Amino acid sequence: MPIRYALPPDADVMAEVTCAAFAEFEDFDVTREQSTANWHRNLLGEAAERPRPHHTRVAELPDGTVIGLVMGGPADPELGHDAEIYALAVRPGHQGHGHGRALVRAAAADLSADGFGSLVIRVLAVNERARRFYTSLGGVLAGEVPPDGVFYSWPEIAALL
Repeated sequence: MPIRYALPPDADVMAEVTCAAFAEFEDFDVTREQSTANWHRNLLGEAAERPRPHHTRVAELPDGTVIGLVMGGPADPELGHDAEIYALAVRPGHQGHGHGRALVRAAAADLSADGFGSLVIRVLAVNERARRFYTSLGGVLAGEVPPDGVFYSWPEIAALL
């Protein structure tokens, strides 16, 4: 499964993947149009800031269909770690096949190459599937993120490589 850097033209399909992956959670109230605009803005911002390492990637099937995405960068200082994965989504129907694991590893490699040493990821507390996934990757439940989230940490990002 190819994983490549995301580009501004990917914004719409990334919004589709994001909305599909989080549709089961009633707290996810972002429309596809809002998500497309957010992804487009983020990807344009990344392109403008190069040569900074690019931290948004998409996973594709051999036919070029985008089935997942990951975005990472500097962590919120309140979380006590260097880097954070801001977004991770895999299209339903493709979850549980190693795509999320591959995306997390790609993000960890990018972030590590950029000098980050530790990693966190936030998740809705009710997202039990994601919580089991982060634990399976060696993540440790590290705290709560009000009002309805928790976060997992990897004190050594190298553990994900």
